[in-house]
Amino acid sequence: MTHSPEIDSIIENAIHCSKERKHQYVTVEHLLFSLITYTSFKKCLVNFGADVDALAQEISAYLDSLHAIVSKEDEIVPRKTNSLERVMNRSVTQVLFTGRRQVTTIDLYLSIAAESNSHAHYFLLKYGISKNEFVAHWQKHYKHNETSNLTDTQADEILEEHTTNLTQLAAQGKLEPLIGRTKELDDIINVLAKRFKSNVLMVGDPGVGKTAIAEGLAQMMINKEVPEFLHDHQLYSLEIGSLLAGSKYRGDFEEKVKKVLDALNKKKKTILFIDEAHTMQGAGGASNGSVDFSNMIKPAITKGTLKVIASTTWEEYYESFEKDRALMRRFYRVSIDEPNHDTTIRILNGLSSRLNDFHEVVITDDAIKAAVESADRYIHDRKNPDKSIDLLDAACAKQRVAENKGAIITKELVFDQVERFTGVPADKMKGDNFELIQNLESNIKDKLYGQDETVQQVLERVYVNFAGIGNDTKPTGSFLFLGPTGTGKTELAKLLSKNLDMPLLKYDMSEYSERHSVSSLIGPPPGYVGFGDSQVSGGRLINDLSKNPHSIMLFDEVEKAHPDIFNIFLQMLDEGRVTGSNGKEVNCKNCVIILTSNLGSADSERNNIGFGSQEKLGEDDKALKEFFKPEFRNRLDLVCKFNKLDMLAIKKIVVKFAEQLKDALLDKHNITLNLSEPVVEYLAEQGYDKKMGARPLARKIDELIRVPLSKKILFERIKNSVITAIINGEGTIEYNVTQKAIARVGEDGIIEIS
Repeated sequence: MTHSPEIDSIIENAIHCSKERKHQYVTVEHLLFSLITYTSFKKCLVNFGADVDALAQEISAYLDSLHAIVSKEDEIVPRKTNSLERVMNRSVTQVLFTGRRQVTTIDLYLSIAAESNSHAHYFLLKYGISKNEFVAHWQKHYKHNETSNLTDTQADEILEEHTTNLTQLAAQGKLEPLIGRTKELDDIINVLAKRFKSNVLMVGDPGVGKTAIAEGLAQMMINKEVPEFLHDHQLYSLEIGSLLAGSKYRGDFEEKVKKVLDALNKKKKTILFIDEAHTMQGAGGASNGSVDFSNMIKPAITKGTLKVIASTTWEEYYESFEKDRALMRRFYRVSIDEPNHDTTIRILNGLSSRLNDFHEVVITDDAIKAAVESADRYIHDRKNPDKSIDLLDAACAKQRVAENKGAIITKELVFDQVERFTGVPADKMKGDNFELIQNLESNIKDKLYGQDETVQQVLERVYVNFAGIGNDTKPTGSFLFLGPTGTGKTELAKLLSKNLDMPLLKYDMSEYSERHSVSSLIGPPPGYVGFGDSQVSGGRLINDLSKNPHSIMLFDEVEKAHPDIFNIFLQMLDEGRVTGSNGKEVNCKNCVIILTSNLGSADSERNNIGFGSQEKLGEDDKALKEFFKPEFRNRLDLVCKFNKLDMLAIKKIVVKFAEQLKDALLDKHNITLNLSEPVVEYLAEQGYDKKMGARPLARKIDELIRVPLSKKILFERIKNSVITAIINGEGTIEYNVTQKAIARVGEDGIIEIS
């Protein structure tokens, strides 16, 4: 830390002022008197409008009033007061916080003004020298002249501190190669050739390669692959964060920005690259009138003295740049689109050698192709080439962690990373899921009875997608399950989830019967409470799909939902995506969407006049057409009608429930339960309700089986037993309990059974 020459002169004059008056101490007032009489600072005060002469006279009169010491010594050496020591230390501290190397006059002034219990502070306030107003004046008029005369060495130091020289990194071979983007680079170079407003704003989605284009331009400049007027240019990447760091006091940020701009002007033939350019707006600004970074560079980029290449996303462009028309008109917008499939493969081929060297592996062509194709199909919240590069890099990194030097990176390893990123089973991508698919039908039909035809129809649609020949723009499957209650609609969704190893996202649509409940699914609209809150703004549906992009989505009792919610379904069923109220888009192309409904069931159960108990036919079709709009029905893959359960299906369900109960008893109490055939038939008859399906059966089994057994276990302390259920002479269920035989080894080594 050093003082500027002017500070040394001011301190010497303060000491001289004290010696002249034969004072024992050098005070803050001596320092202030020396400061305001210093030529350059006095000129700044005069321009500010302060009566410097009157102020100097009053301070001088105050100093004359102080007691002098009587000494026989020819030379009096005054000592510093504690307050002066504080002032000097404070000035050094605030310079250190701002990242500078020299104490200047403004630092000294700010430190004096902060000494609130001093006469110096009183004199400044008396003559209207307000700290905030004076600093703003000093920054505007004086500091510019002070920093404009930089040497080449000083300019290099400033740029090294706050920027990164991309052309230097390119010359050292530290930048990744740029592949493609010829059109975008031509547009950028044409803008840089302009005399005025030669500034480029690259706008594109995150991950499309905006920063890579800037680095590619730096490599072209080094290789002389650009027009002659750019041959000697240097491309600097600005770190706005380094400008903000340490800017503790008002004016510090403006000072740093001014230094960077002066350094760029000093170096000549420079291009400034600003990544995440939306951070320019508001950076360093405050509500008290401070200007932000964007306003500070407007004059330079307008006159053409500074060439700027900036980059931002479309979201931030609409949010920030379009609101500041004065800033936007100074830039020429270049759209950076996501590269196509072939270009992305070329990019990965260009990077593969560097990945090979870094991870000490060998990347195959199949792995590169698999990374691009799987990223396109399964990762929809990010853009190429970024997502494809991440997949390939992650696959290589896994082998590096396992210390498999020389490992061959295959497509199977890439698929494993896709599974980690998205939750989509790797077997599905590898084509190793044939066994799962082959057993899928039997596994489901063994647990769901009386709906074989419906199960077959649903699985046929699933097979098409698993074979890789389905429609990639729509969900894996979209079904409307239509039928009476208790026929297995929800059960089929659960079985699909279990057997396909896909999480089940269940939504009870009775919770969304009000119009405002739409916000519960996709977030509150703009202007409503919670719109900007990241915790709630996404809505349940958006958040669930973000976490589980590969899932079974069950919308139960869909007819109870508000009609506005069906507008959400239209987008989901047709395009395989959902857009939240805040603009966030999530993908559901790898989901199976199931909607259940009881429409038409009640009408079909009503008796026709004059025909006894004959049921009405076709009422479900009629209700379906009346309730659901044609555009909704047309987007469904299949409308599945569930049949009413017959007695045979009910008996199978009894056996299914019994087996579940047997497993629980055996596991927890070592009790074996046996149900005779008459008991199964009795339960089926008691629990059968043609209108209500299997749900009354479950309640009847609880009443006749679970409750009596629980009483025996709790009150009779039954365990390690065999319980046989039979029908007694009274036509009710009776339970016979026998103890299980226990085998043990006797003292003589013979096995004894008791």
